Amino acid sequence: MVEPRPELSKLSDYVPGKSIEEIRERFGLDKVVKLASNENPLGASPKAVAAFHEIADSLHLYPRGDAPKLINAIAKKFGVKTSQIIIGNGSDEIIDMVGKAFIRQGDNCVGITPTFSVYKFTTLSNGADFVGVGAGDAKTSLDDLASAINDKTRVAFVCNPNNPTGLYYSEEELRAFLKKVPANVLVFLDEAYAEFATAPDYPDSTKLLAEFPNLFVNRTFSKIYGLAGLRVGYAMASEDVVRAMWKIKPPFDVNQAAQVAAIAALGDTEHVEATRAMNAAGIKVLTAAFEGFGFKVLSTQGNFICVHIGDLAKDLVNFLESKGMIVRGLASFGLPEHIRVTIGKPEENELLVALVKQWVKG
Repeated sequence: MVEPRPELSKLSDYVPGKSIEEIRERFGLDKVVKLASNENPLGASPKAVAAFHEIADSLHLYPRGDAPKLINAIAKKFGVKTSQIIIGNGSDEIIDMVGKAFIRQGDNCVGITPTFSVYKFTTLSNGADFVGVGAGDAKTSLDDLASAINDKTRVAFVCNPNNPTGLYYSEEELRAFLKKVPANVLVFLDEAYAEFATAPDYPDSTKLLAEFPNLFVNRTFSKIYGLAGLRVGYAMASEDVVRAMWKIKPPFDVNQAAQVAAIAALGDTEHVEATRAMNAAGIKVLTAAFEGFGFKVLSTQGNFICVHIGDLAKDLVNFLESKGMIVRGLASFGLPEHIRVTIGKPEENELLVALVKQWVKG
């Protein structure tokens, strides 16, 4: 038998949200609504869809691995140098590249918990230990995270707003944390949901890059831009950090269609604003409804809400699935009594509320 690396024994399979096809086949349903994976219910940017179709005749050609047009568009939007930008096949690959470039066997990485599981996965797969700080649905103090850093720490992971809770850290909190982190520790700031944040004190992290050379700001086109199916992630950091990342980046990871669609989506402000408006309205509707049923809803800055249901959370998830409504149970995040609900279109939110009401009464 060919033996795998010993680090693999520590890893668990990633648990994704259930797909529409899976629920449709299991229950013999014609219509299924998915509010589980924080996808954009309005779909992809129309401009991105048009750009995607226009590239169809060139799909036999390799993409440019350095993606100059996409990187230039990102640099222009955020006011950073092109040499400060790295792109990847979704944010997952960005995280993986950070592991390959900076995490060594015997190191450790720290992160707030509960949070996105890929941080821990990448840490363990590179032979390091993951130190999670925090538990339950309370906001983890960044002071506590800073205290967990020692001389073996290579990366500190902070998801802001946090997935799955939706809680966030202000610019004051983030700046205070960055001042405490040693210069040789990379701060991986994951802002996958940043475009949804409406809090006035939500940080403008790109302006902190010059002050903190160990800051790494991660973003994605999967959420507000609606390009989850194309897999485009990007990050901004110091030139030294980005230079190391390019050395281990796969040469053709971001395909042609993804590159042109991302450029178009970046300029589609109308789609972004429509998504933000719908999201803000949906948060109010669903928060009021779940609180009206007697459940605790965490304040959110993302495109989802985290709801404490209690011992019967799994039962609610199963009931909703049987009715063609998919939400995310959070047992794999360490929150077995909670669910995460992506904000949908108004009619999808209304259907969810009606189904939950039916379950509560039953």
